[in-house]
Amino acid sequence: MRLIAAIVIALVVPAYALAGPSIVGSMQGWDPADPAYDLAISASDVYELTKPLVAGFYEYKAVDGDAWGLDFPVANQTFTLAADDDVTWFVNLGANVGVKEGDEYVFHSMNPPIVAGDMQSELGGVDWDPYDTVNSVMQNGAVDGVWEFTAIIEPAGDYQGKVVLNNNWDQSTGDNVSFYSDGMNPVTFTYDMSNNTTTVSSQVVTQQDVLVTFTVCLPDTVESFFDVCVTGSHPSLTSWGFGILMGQPCPEIQAKLWAVDVMFPAGSDPYVEYKYKKDDCQTWENTWNHTFSIDDSSPTQILLPDVWEYLATECPDCSSPVEDASWGTIKSIYR
Repeated sequence: MRLIAAIVIALVVPAYALAGPSIVGSMQGWDPADPAYDLAISASDVYELTKPLVAGFYEYKAVDGDAWGLDFPVANQTFTLAADDDVTWFVNLGANVGVKEGDEYVFHSMNPPIVAGDMQSELGGVDWDPYDTVNSVMQNGAVDGVWEFTAIIEPAGDYQGKVVLNNNWDQSTGDNVSFYSDGMNPVTFTYDMSNNTTTVSSQVVTQQDVLVTFTVCLPDTVESFFDVCVTGSHPSLTSWGFGILMGQPCPEIQAKLWAVDVMFPAGSDPYVEYKYKKDDCQTWENTWNHTFSIDDSSPTQILLPDVWEYLATECPDCSSPVEDASWGTIKSIYR
């Protein structure tokens, strides 16, 4: 008779792997291991927690676990209760739970999301005011995780807006959304907390692919060690990532001139923000963003040459370039 030995291997799971996300703050002593403030996933794939609190001023953060390190956002969030009330927190842990990647979001019911933009003044507020709690407050998201705001915006015209959490700019919900209002029909903004997506019922998008040419001039006082890149808000510009490598259309004539063609597909938001990076694409411009709107009336668009950090200088001459792919589309600017 043979004896068969059964070996049982006990798997030791780190405590942080079993810990759930939680809210920490002044109302519970800033203790990330307090089980009373653990969040629970809702039917709308958003983590939630509701607590009764007494009147007063509160600060808080969200933590993906029972220890500091995966807390967000960077700044403490705040609210004030004028009277005793129930407070609900809504949390999105991002694409990869347990990894802090900057796509985590939290807000509280005392300050629901609002829509900020250049249409707020048409609604009785101030344009791009994140503190507006009267004119553009979103509603109904506590039911299904999808928050909405609807208004008739007049006069007719093109506008831009974005969703703001907790009435501050500490957390970015994405790029500005361009939209059109005819001045008569309601425009509806929708924010899905589960995937941090904003849509507008009359959102403006491009109708065809457009090849856009970017050109930047580096003044004589600015050096770049190796490559120059352009990056920006659109996925075609790597969504503020590493960026798109630029070429030198005429290095033998003007080595301070860089250019590149970038394809923006049909269906793009026409409003684009961008910056340049030098020194092998490591050093950012230390000034405000450049902006432009994609013109889809033509399959190509040549932007006026930019100057690094808006320094006052003329764009270097490249009147006798060597033909190549990049320069072929921009040579007419310098002739």
